[in-house]
Amino acid sequence: MADIHPLIKNRRSKRDFSGVPPKPDELNALLEAFRWAPSGSNKQPWRVIVTQSEESNNAFDECLNEGNRQWAAEAPTKMIILGNPEEQPERNGLQRWLIDVGMALQNLLLQGSALELTVHAMAGWDEEKVLEKFKIPDPYRVVALFAVGYPGNFEDLPPEVQEKDKKPSTRKSLSEFVFCDDFENVWNP
Repeated sequence: MADIHPLIKNRRSKRDFSGVPPKPDELNALLEAFRWAPSGSNKQPWRVIVTQSEESNNAFDECLNEGNRQWAAEAPTKMIILGNPEEQPERNGLQRWLIDVGMALQNLLLQGSALELTVHAMAGWDEEKVLEKFKIPDPYRVVALFAVGYPGNFEDLPPEVQEKDKKPSTRKSLSEFVFCDDFENVWNP
């Protein structure tokens, strides 16, 4: 059986940061990887806010839930990933803008891994606070918040965060989610 690319299999969402921001060319590479994601009808319904100043990083941190704040506050660079539902409208109940932004997010994560950066996407945040603090107009929606930087010292993380990062990366087996011809026949090549 063919192996998947090591970049995909070895990517991790670590939580330790050294405090050193990515170099400008590395940050641009992350954003270029995001930009080159597939997009239905090439609508590209995404926007990215990069926070680097102390003021904007503090505002970012205030939007996080406590679990994320305890480690993400150490990231020197942060990103707010937005989507515009009007630029890639719903079709047959499908929120296509979310699919497009999701593919762009994966590109960003893989590029970060290739650059040996710590790049971690978060879902624990308050959208209303993000929209207000960063002056984001309608109809934009917050899709994800990212913490970005160089890897730091794992031992500096709080013990409960260390426990999360110590867990091995596991995935369901193909037989748990792949089917052949219909939903009753498990994939078994």
